[in-house]
Amino acid sequence: MISFENVSKFVLSDISIYVPEGKTVGLIGASGAGKTTFIKLACGLLSPESGTVRTIGLQPEKERKQLGKMLGILFTDISALKMDDTVAGNFELMQKVYGINKEKFRADYKDLSERLGFAAFENQMVKNLSLGQRRRSEIGAAFVSRPKLLLLDEPTVGLDENAKQVFYELLKEREKEGVTVVFTSHDMAEVSKVCGRIALIDEGRIRYYGEEEQLRKKFAPINKILLEFSDKIPDLEDLPVVRYVVNDNRLCIEYNDNYVTAAEVINLIMQQSEVKEVKMRKPDLGDIIIQLKKKGTEKWEVL
Repeated sequence: MISFENVSKFVLSDISIYVPEGKTVGLIGASGAGKTTFIKLACGLLSPESGTVRTIGLQPEKERKQLGKMLGILFTDISALKMDDTVAGNFELMQKVYGINKEKFRADYKDLSERLGFAAFENQMVKNLSLGQRRRSEIGAAFVSRPKLLLLDEPTVGLDENAKQVFYELLKEREKEGVTVVFTSHDMAEVSKVCGRIALIDEGRIRYYGEEEQLRKKFAPINKILLEFSDKIPDLEDLPVVRYVVNDNRLCIEYNDNYVTAAEVINLIMQQSEVKEVKMRKPDLGDIIIQLKKKGTEKWEVL
């Protein structure tokens, strides 16, 4: 669906990656790492300085018009909507530009406008909308043409929790329909929630590409279990854990989940003591990135 071969542009250097059809890929990395540049190369807003980009089999910078009808795009710095028109007026124009059947378009518009909430202000000029209102409308604009590929740059900026949940639902629905999604975000919990694959960009290079679980197992396998006991603390000497800390009737255990599961550790403890409360915590993507950066880039790799 998207293929980069030895692509360089601005901060991006010698990028090679393939995003297959029907996958949702989260692009993560620090500000300035090259995530937005990647999206702009994929849709043809930028041309590579070297290397080759193919999106849905086309050269984006040379075949933008043909490609555009198969894309849904959302940027933080470029609005898909005309500021001097109403929300409804913008969507009417989209229907004509994309040549979508009127009945089908109206049904999709009604569904999106009601779920995302922009039906309430569809007759207002876009330039008069708040950031949150404009963002809801822009997400609708990205989805309404039912594209094969969604390129979304920080799509939930400005959205409240209600709108975010609707956005996540829409993504899952499109994914089931076979739509490919490339999604950038600084919200690591959001990436974990919606993305099946992760591409980690650091200093203009792809340092990791694969499933989140494999990223955890390879680079951050140490998880924590927090336990509170009703009575005695168990004998800890033979527990298969990395380390532990005891504080009164509370115990914090760190274990390597490449070698032992949380269930196995908890089962061993419950054979000795009555557990009042159990909490578990895995490193999130932000923790993993911090750990990897501390270890140095020689540990990063593409899977």
